[in-house]
Amino acid sequence: MLHLIWDVSLLFAGTALVVMTILVVLRVASTWHRDRLLAARRRLAPLLMAGANTPETNLNGIPDPVVTHLTLDLIQLVRGDERTRFVEKARALGVPERLRRQTRSFSRRRRMIAVQGLALFDDAMSREALMKALADRDDDIRLAAALALASGDDPLGLDELVARLALREGHSSLLTISLFRHYADHAPDEVQALVLDPALPLSIRLAAIEALAVTGDYRLVPAIVELGLHAPNDGEELPRYLHALGRIGHPAAREAVLAGLASSSMPARVAAAGAAGRIALLESADLLADLLDAPEWWVRFRAAEALLLLGEPGVARMRKTAKDGGEQAREAAVTMLAERGISL
Repeated sequence: MLHLIWDVSLLFAGTALVVMTILVVLRVASTWHRDRLLAARRRLAPLLMAGANTPETNLNGIPDPVVTHLTLDLIQLVRGDERTRFVEKARALGVPERLRRQTRSFSRRRRMIAVQGLALFDDAMSREALMKALADRDDDIRLAAALALASGDDPLGLDELVARLALREGHSSLLTISLFRHYADHAPDEVQALVLDPALPLSIRLAAIEALAVTGDYRLVPAIVELGLHAPNDGEELPRYLHALGRIGHPAAREAVLAGLASSSMPARVAAAGAAGRIALLESADLLADLLDAPEWWVRFRAAEALLLLGEPGVARMRKTAKDGGEQAREAAVTMLAERGISL
């Protein structure tokens, strides 16, 4: 028995020694590789920042990824003529070709870097590579390629891009909203067409609404009001419609905002209170005063904030609630008035 325990102990000790040796070797290799890349960056940086073109012979021994990444970093740090100079230098060093090859990498991270980098080179071959990236198996890479194409001198139409991207329900990433915002600035009608297209997934239409709301374009208000009035109370879309109406801040949102204040959904009431304050909807004062007694703190806070934005009519209701309201409503009103330095 003692011999068996001894043998097992030796086996565990030997295994631990092997594992530790492997970890030490990996650590040394990792440190060596990192130091090599840092040294290459330190050697390359002054060559790239020099005014003259960098001869390729000076790049001997510098790994391709270092040349590519450092060049892209420098381009993104500067503007104007200096940026143009760095872009031309990157072309001379073959950075776009490397990026185009990288779009076929198995690594998602490398493909993403490649697509974002190609956005800096608005030439025919880079554009062709980005068009191919629109069929990438990863949703975010397809969107990044679409953003890159949209920022070029000859962007595709948004409807064509959306058709190629084949965006699915639930895919409402920040990249989607960023893409729509890009078009909302100079082609709001194309984004509005997405909002009104019932064939598109709801999450995509909501992303388009958020993008348009940032621009403050109030032509879409009637459509969003209609959508809000018919949205289910417990759905995620109702608060987002109300939030968008608040961002736009047009009084034509009145009907949807008043309905939202009476909703049974907490997020919808919060969004409606925010919209009522931003629109300065005086008709909402009584509903907002009622919400000061809501069980949810977040609703009470937004209602109090909105009442103060209404001016004197809202302040009068806050003072009345501070004296005669229920315990929670009194606390909300007194706290908010005190915070804003308004007397009771």
